[in-house]
Amino acid sequence: MPISSRPLCVATAVALCVAFSSAAFAQPSISTTAPLGIQPGKATDVKVRGGGLAGVVQLWTSFEAQSARKSDGKNAGEAVFGITVPADATVGIKGVRVAGPGGVSALKLFMVDDLPSVDQKAGNTNPAAAQEIPALTAVDGAVGSLSRHYFKIKAAAGQQLSFEVVARRLGSALDPTLRLLDAKGKELAYSDDDSGLRADCQFSYKFAAAGDYFLELRDIRYQGGANHFFRLRVGDFPCVQTPYPHAIKRGSSATVSFGGKNIEGVQPVKLEVAGDYPLDWINVGAKRAGGKSSGFVSLAVSTTNEAVEAEPNDEQAKATRVNLGDSVNGRIDKKGDADRFVFTAKKGQNFTFRGVTRSQGSPASLFLRLLKADGATVATVEDYGIADSVIKYAFPADGDYTLLVQGLHRKASSAHTYRIEALPTASDFELQASADRFNIGAGGTAMLTVTSKRNGYNGPIVLEATGLPKGVHSVPTVLGPGVNSVVMTIRSDADAATNQVFPANIVGKAKIGNADYQATALVSTALKAQFNALPFPPQEVAEAFAVGVGPKPQIRLRVEPPQAVFGRDLKATVKVIAEREKGFDEAIALAITPAKNGVPGGVTIAVKPIPKGQNSVDIVISGNNKVPIGNFSAALTGTIKQGKTTVVQPIGVGLKLDQPMSLSASVQGDKLARGGKITLKVSVNRNPALKAPIALTLQNLPKGVTAAAATVPADKNEVEIILNAGQDAAQGTVSNITVKADATVAKAKYTANSAAVKLTVE
Repeated sequence: MPISSRPLCVATAVALCVAFSSAAFAQPSISTTAPLGIQPGKATDVKVRGGGLAGVVQLWTSFEAQSARKSDGKNAGEAVFGITVPADATVGIKGVRVAGPGGVSALKLFMVDDLPSVDQKAGNTNPAAAQEIPALTAVDGAVGSLSRHYFKIKAAAGQQLSFEVVARRLGSALDPTLRLLDAKGKELAYSDDDSGLRADCQFSYKFAAAGDYFLELRDIRYQGGANHFFRLRVGDFPCVQTPYPHAIKRGSSATVSFGGKNIEGVQPVKLEVAGDYPLDWINVGAKRAGGKSSGFVSLAVSTTNEAVEAEPNDEQAKATRVNLGDSVNGRIDKKGDADRFVFTAKKGQNFTFRGVTRSQGSPASLFLRLLKADGATVATVEDYGIADSVIKYAFPADGDYTLLVQGLHRKASSAHTYRIEALPTASDFELQASADRFNIGAGGTAMLTVTSKRNGYNGPIVLEATGLPKGVHSVPTVLGPGVNSVVMTIRSDADAATNQVFPANIVGKAKIGNADYQATALVSTALKAQFNALPFPPQEVAEAFAVGVGPKPQIRLRVEPPQAVFGRDLKATVKVIAEREKGFDEAIALAITPAKNGVPGGVTIAVKPIPKGQNSVDIVISGNNKVPIGNFSAALTGTIKQGKTTVVQPIGVGLKLDQPMSLSASVQGDKLARGGKITLKVSVNRNPALKAPIALTLQNLPKGVTAAAATVPADKNEVEIILNAGQDAAQGTVSNITVKADATVAKAKYTANSAAVKLTVE
């Protein structure tokens, strides 16, 4: 099964001829879809339900698909799209969005599923009213408050079927529990919070006798409602939960087996991944020979070598030999299993070992130990299910070391797989974006917050949105030194393309030591909140956010100049300029966003409104005598209330906090003769906010050499000073002549010194 670099996020849309007023369209949203999944190779009509769907023309998918809007639904707030997925598409959880004149919707999780879909019928809240379903099907529905829902299946003697509820994994609020009952109501199987399935449930059962059987589905807390939706899968699929190994290196091949329940007879899958494969994850399906339905897992795509344990490796003498820097993959498949990986390290090497389990469906909690050659433990960590287990260690001497991996609670199964990343410990950073989409009004600006987790690096991080469509621009934004949160803005031209979803990324770049480093901002935190606290949103949708262009806002803001340059005890003035639509002439209130910690410590932005009927205002930005030096960014929001309409527009402002001045000096010649003259040229690099004369004083001149006092005028940056040598001037070379600069603004005094220059008197 070769995996190439073919596009994985493809969708087409047919535009509808719709006349509209831009102000009439709200941002679209998706509350649910019907069905919740689509079969590969089959054209399917999908009803999208939500808000702001008037004029929506595109259904975007994170997977390869062809889609086109066909019609409105039968009910208000519905749009129908025809979708076709390639026949070779892999089963898994994906994402969809819609786009229209109001912008783009937030991401909605959606399945590619080789089981056919049916809708839950109303009233199936007791066994007598159970909904009869085929043995190979997926039921889409929702659990009502205080309700149990029943489904009837016919099974043959000796038939084995698998059952799973996909709810939490689709972002549902439902915490499902599932029971299998015989015709008399006796419980045959039960599942709740199946390990590794994000609180979803799954089991397999072999029927001893032919007959009617019942499935009972409810919320474990008896809660319910429209947001407690589910996809109940019934089929001959194996109950796989994890891949083994967990990852495959780009440009390589691997044979992937599976962990889980009821996986006997499931054949491994052979994969090849191209070196330019664009994503960090692959969905892998698992079937039995002759099976008609699939289980599914996610496999990481890495840049490191992926070593796999060679059992038995419980004893030190049989430890699996790996190279330091390889990721290691193993399985805790029997109680008391102790996997040992031995490698050679050099003195001074510093590595981080990070366990990966639950994010890939494994229920394993790991107990990691790092051992010296004599067996002594030098580092240890236990994973209690809150965060991945991490060991950071600087090796004090050359030699062999062993990484010992055990299950924390001595639990074991084929699903208790793991991967340990081993990477050089470095100063770097990780980024998170506060939203999974930018909806920008045509000609306007949108904002989101980017936060950083700094791992030993506290310098500036330059942020840029990449992959933006024509007409949409990333406003330069900097997470300044020591700053961990900043508001980032993106602006749109008035004629930027609308009615489309544009996947994009936010990339942070920095120079760390002598190396260039960059990281892509994840949107996983935003998706967790969006999907009812789903602990691990699908990795393939956790890096990209969506950009959409919506109606023109009634006010648009810009700032000139785009960057304010000032410093300690200095101030700069910027002009905030508003473009107004006709009739929107009320005052525009300006505010720092966020109000708390929206600017670096010691910086003040004296915001004031743009007066009614006017289109600009001057804003003074100043720093006290302790402001940090460096590049930073800030954001303002402008709010206008015109009648019953309130419009808010953000704007980004660059802040460059620089030294008040620096200067350089150079002698215009090599030597100064007694009784002669020579010119010393002084150049001042002046902070634009320092609008004051600068007095210059020469220091350490040779005896007998003099110079008149000099001043650099407030509107100049250079001056020439004549050095005069008396007839009795001391001969020889002096190497420490400097120029001292002094300036005063109000009560603040500034001083700077040039580098030393050399002068020879002969």
